[in-house]
Amino acid sequence: MKKIMILLSMITLSSAAQASTSYGSLGNFDVVNDTGETCYGFEIEIDDVHSTDIGGTYSYNHYGVPKIREDSTDPVHPKVFIRYERPAGTTSGVYTGFTTAAIPGAISPTSGHQCTNPNVNQGCEHFGVGVYQASYTAVRYHWLIKDTTGNTITGPAVNVSTPTWRYSPPVIAPPPPGPPVPPVVQFPAQVIAVIPAPVVPIPAAKQYGEPSWIKVIKTKTHKVRPLKLEDLVGEDKDGDTHPDWTNGEPDEVESEWHLLQTNSKGNNKKDELEGGADEMGDEGKEVVTRRYEFYDYVAGNLSIDGENGEAMCDEVAPDNIHGVNAAVDVTDANGDSYFFDCTGVAIVGAYRGAQMGEFNAIAPLDMIDAVQDGNVAKVFPERRVPFGGNTPYQTVISEGALPNGLSIDSATGVLSGIPTKVGVSNFKATTTDFDGTVVTKNYTLKVTGPGDIDGDNDIDSADLNVIKAKYGQVVAANDPADLNGDLKVNVLDYRKAASLCTLPRCALVAPTAP
Repeated sequence: MKKIMILLSMITLSSAAQASTSYGSLGNFDVVNDTGETCYGFEIEIDDVHSTDIGGTYSYNHYGVPKIREDSTDPVHPKVFIRYERPAGTTSGVYTGFTTAAIPGAISPTSGHQCTNPNVNQGCEHFGVGVYQASYTAVRYHWLIKDTTGNTITGPAVNVSTPTWRYSPPVIAPPPPGPPVPPVVQFPAQVIAVIPAPVVPIPAAKQYGEPSWIKVIKTKTHKVRPLKLEDLVGEDKDGDTHPDWTNGEPDEVESEWHLLQTNSKGNNKKDELEGGADEMGDEGKEVVTRRYEFYDYVAGNLSIDGENGEAMCDEVAPDNIHGVNAAVDVTDANGDSYFFDCTGVAIVGAYRGAQMGEFNAIAPLDMIDAVQDGNVAKVFPERRVPFGGNTPYQTVISEGALPNGLSIDSATGVLSGIPTKVGVSNFKATTTDFDGTVVTKNYTLKVTGPGDIDGDNDIDSADLNVIKAKYGQVVAANDPADLNGDLKVNVLDYRKAASLCTLPRCALVAPTAP
């Protein structure tokens, strides 16, 4: 009854407390580094959302907790960037950099969980993020590479795309006249998953972008047990003989092979693949999980329309390699046509990644797993720490303390502010939702800034000694040893750092200029 009332309040847009609806998350995905070069991280761009719409992020990979940045240059169309990166450097004498090697060979989809193994660098990674906003318009994925001058830039678009979800809540029959009776569900809740073509550039003078194959696998039945991002991987960690993303239940292939190409021609068949409708129970609280596997299209340029760029070998034979059509009509760049034999060539190539996503209309109360580190005097991205459950929340810091300059709004659970001091803060956040459900989570938030030369989130004698050793040097902008920003290191920087010491008596003697 309670859940039905929650759904009704959603439908009628009641001003009372409303269920926080998860419209489906980007989930967790593995992606192969097929750039042909070493990569230095990964970036996810989500259009028309705010940083407060970002839920949990998947950090059980080689890069750890990502950095989140909102770009509101166009306030009508804000963008959020989730950047996984560990630049080369040391913290307390420990090397902190990481790169992803170019793929040495083919990777099997069933071994994708090896991408999370810190002892293996086989050319792939796992990433993931949850989004609690239905209106995002595009998601783009890019590996981070180095340009000719050594700067980190975004590489070519990655051929992995993101499912969207169309949810229909249960239809409740109007109550009959007379005494109150339990509500009757006329039609149960349903959800339809739609996977669009990967967002990749369309070449000039063409109408189609790069083609890719997709295979769709879904659970046959569904449980009322939401999965965490770290469970949406290919590995069977709980030992029930099923990959964890299937929620412990049998899975089936929903769509064996489908060719996707982003296009400006209005070809919906190749622009997206719509799955079948899944019933989510009378109260809409069951969970739907799906896995989308992506493979290269390798039929060659002769199989691609020379005028608009459309890939013409779009049916796969039972051998899962070759095409079905022996004579597809292809147009060359001059407008002349010829026949191409798709049966005589391999058209399905190497596995390039997979997206594992779930939909849960009534998300239970939970909290994000981690918060990113901050920088002194730089705006911390607004993050909603609790999600799901029924709003409004009551969120408090029940143990420890936030870094100086940061605060959390109790009713929304949004963490924000501008850090003012270098240091490490350990704290526990506790959220109670409108239903009285309580969740807690422990967090560590590190803040660095000018004077923290060795990046250990302290300003101490070790940092002061480095500054003193640099006396007289000209340094680049934003060098942590240049505290007054004059691009030179001298006694003034030492004195400023000494005044910011985070450890007691770290500068016993005021230095003199050499």
